[in-house]
Amino acid sequence: MDYRVFLTLLFVLSGTINVLLIKWTSIQLVEGSDEKLHRFQHPLFLTLLMFLGELLCFGVYKVVYALMSRRGLNTDQNLVLTSGSNEFNPFSMLLPSFLRTIASILLFTGLYLTYATSFQMIRGVALIFVGLFSTMYLNQTLTTRHWLAIFTMTCGIVDILALDVQRVEYDNQTVPHTDHNTILTGDLLVIIAEVLQGFQYVYEEKHLKASDMVPIQAAGWQGLFGIIITILSAICLNFVPSVVPFNDSSRGVFDDLSDLIPQLRGNTMLIVALVGFSCSCAIYNCVGLSIAKFSSSANRLLADGIRVYLIWAFVIFAEWEIMNLITIMGLLILQMGIVMYRQAIFLEWYRALLGRWQRSRYMDLSANAGPTPSTQPADVI
Repeated sequence: MDYRVFLTLLFVLSGTINVLLIKWTSIQLVEGSDEKLHRFQHPLFLTLLMFLGELLCFGVYKVVYALMSRRGLNTDQNLVLTSGSNEFNPFSMLLPSFLRTIASILLFTGLYLTYATSFQMIRGVALIFVGLFSTMYLNQTLTTRHWLAIFTMTCGIVDILALDVQRVEYDNQTVPHTDHNTILTGDLLVIIAEVLQGFQYVYEEKHLKASDMVPIQAAGWQGLFGIIITILSAICLNFVPSVVPFNDSSRGVFDDLSDLIPQLRGNTMLIVALVGFSCSCAIYNCVGLSIAKFSSSANRLLADGIRVYLIWAFVIFAEWEIMNLITIMGLLILQMGIVMYRQAIFLEWYRALLGRWQRSRYMDLSANAGPTPSTQPADVI
């Protein structure tokens, strides 16, 4: 299997697991420190777990590097995740870590307030901002086709937002509040987070290619900086009173850390889900950085958009949400814009595979034809 196909599949599967695990934890009713039932809503704690998983990439990188060096193998030519230069400025990962911390807190909060399918579909708006930021920082040009695709994606997002406000009246199994403002707030938080992530993706692409960073090591530095930023944010938000719908905790704060131990005590399934989330986040970010380095941020987002189909299939099978034809129409409009923007993520790979097949067929025909007989003039007597 082509390593690009393998990385894309790994990227899509790990991203799908992330969304489903977090949505599952957010609908669990667990007992808090006040001995009352609350939903498990801890965006800062989830962000900390995400960065902790990425920090473990340091250990993985060192183990792989040591094993390959002992065997005399060149790490620059054997593994995509470990290829690159070790000489780079780690503080170049500070800004994307800061942006990712804010974006992750907003995303986890938005996922808590809205539907899993709407969450993933609205995340497609990041491609719009990646295109806009790429023109400013990567000197790329947007053609008429790109602008038409941006307009099409915007229409799809508006359709999804409009329907979410309406379907909360009859489809409210996985949302904590059933008022229109709460659903719209969750969707808008996701959009704001994607603006930040759009700039983060472009920044990472530029620095990964310019300094030839090792993707798995860059993820490790992001994990280290992200943990520091998240801990400082958690200390502040643990004491700041919050308003509805952000205060579903014992003390009515944004992220009540005093609820964590009572909620996790004796809840094995919840602990397993959080550990799985941390591990899948590490895989997701490492592979995402590799795609950005060896391809582009746009292709990274296009691959990320594939998981919306897996999420749709799961929530329908698990009966988390009700299938709505208008939502599917919004998804189709959004996907039309994405395909129009980049034609298709697998188009280049399809052409490469087709060219390889044609070359192999030509070589087989040449081998079957046999050697060309030599024509030498007969001796003249």
